[in-house]
Amino acid sequence: MATIKARNFRDADEMLHSGITKVELAYDIGSDDFFRLASHWCDRGAKISRGTDHFIVSLKGFAVPSND
Repeated sequence: MATIKARNFRDADEMLHSGITKVELAYDIGSDDFFRLASHWCDRGAKISRGTDHFIVSLKGFAVPSND
């Protein structure tokens, strides 16, 4: 599974909402944005780990609701 790189908080949040299951936070994330992202996504089963250069948000078993 490929890791998609987000360049800002908005990119990361949109990618995760769209169903991408592995997003690298490839920017200098501030503590406020980090905790906002962690609070929202970890409650939904995401794991945040430290990659080589950046944090990586991974979702497992996350079902994206349909638009119906």
